[in-house]
Amino acid sequence: MWERFYLVFPMILIGFFAVLLTGCDQKDKKLIVYSGKGLERVMEEIKQNFENKYNLRVEMIYAGSETLLTTITKTRIGDVYIPGSVKFIQKAGDLVQHHQYVSLHVPAIVVRKDNPKNIQSIEDLLEPGVKIAIGNSNMCAMGRISEEIFKASLKENEFVKNISITGTTVNELLDLVQHKEVDAALIWGDMQLWHEAKELDFIEISPDINKPKKIHIAVLTTATDKKKAALFADYVATEGRTLFVKHGFGDK
Repeated sequence: MWERFYLVFPMILIGFFAVLLTGCDQKDKKLIVYSGKGLERVMEEIKQNFENKYNLRVEMIYAGSETLLTTITKTRIGDVYIPGSVKFIQKAGDLVQHHQYVSLHVPAIVVRKDNPKNIQSIEDLLEPGVKIAIGNSNMCAMGRISEEIFKASLKENEFVKNISITGTTVNELLDLVQHKEVDAALIWGDMQLWHEAKELDFIEISPDINKPKKIHIAVLTTATDKKKAALFADYVATEGRTLFVKHGFGDK
């Protein structure tokens, strides 16, 4: 059931966005910005500040980074793309006009505060009976990064045995831990500042195997007004960086 949903969901999203965006009045000057779901809190604050400063409307579209890239590729609609990892921008190829560094995404392990399996490190995720959730590598940045971390540990096959659920976004992974469907998940460390995470604990991953990812923002070649798209991208990469730090993201 879950696997079937993951295959169908991107196509549903593409259809929805295509209808939504192509129906916009060409005189409407709003920017269409695609953002990784895990960046939603900080990007909403940046969007509000930007709109107030420049009197320019921004429509944010949030989903897993891979799902967004598929949508951009299929619809050829949109002005700016900011996924959870720069790798998705590199994968976008000629869809990208130019891009620049914004902040740093640092993976972490999340568990409930009662932590019944007494998980204290990534090695504890290998214990028999521990249920792990990771992102779907075909839909969100955290999925691919979790796989990279497991490979770096040289115990990839052992970790895979304990993966019970994959999610389309990091938000779903947080919910899975919170609602006791799994014992732990790999998500972004900045999410510990979220209100939904108040009953959860975050565990650092050893720097020897952790895979922090640079967040870049790209102006798309499909942008209808590249100057306004560049204005927003520059704003995120300059004034917006302070807000990324405020929301718990890392920096160079």
